[in-house]
Amino acid sequence: MIQQSPAKTKRFLKAINRAAMQKCNDIAAQIEQTTKEAMQRAEEEASRDGHRRIAAAKAKIEAKAKMEVAEYEKAKKSEIYQKRLSYRTEVFSAAEEKLKLFTKSDAYLQYLEETFAKISDKVSNNLTIFLANEDTIAASYFQKKLQEAEIKTDDSIEIGGFKIKDNDKSLILDCTLDAGLAAELDWFLLHSNLQIDF
Repeated sequence: MIQQSPAKTKRFLKAINRAAMQKCNDIAAQIEQTTKEAMQRAEEEASRDGHRRIAAAKAKIEAKAKMEVAEYEKAKKSEIYQKRLSYRTEVFSAAEEKLKLFTKSDAYLQYLEETFAKISDKVSNNLTIFLANEDTIAASYFQKKLQEAEIKTDDSIEIGGFKIKDNDKSLILDCTLDAGLAAELDWFLLHSNLQIDF
């Protein structure tokens, strides 16, 4: 399981939010200054033409200011979303690479043994084992362990681990590292505070 530092995630989010808030404050100050200057000019002109023109000028300026703020906020949310997406992709790409290296190690064989031991009492002897295309460690393990089982490759398994189909019980168990990483991604998205609503 990938350990995500809550403090690091919190600092990351605070930095993004702080930068966004500073930008919002800066643009709000600029808009306020521009609005004041425009209002002063509008009031000088409108004083000759009456209160109706003052109200129209104010409404136009306020509408423009609101539109500018809304456009800025939308752009900032999009920027934050892209940064969060990039961060998530970086974290899980690194995790996938580590898992691929793991499938080449001696610890991988122990993982296979322990994982199969946990499910062996749930399945019959009439099994089909599905493995990643080039997973020679897993293929060798299952050929020795379950000589009567049919072993096939499955293109959907990109990292490693195995799927077992119990032909007697019509049961399929997914014990792939791919599925484990996908579950971690779901957990990460729920608990990392990296989602953003538009």
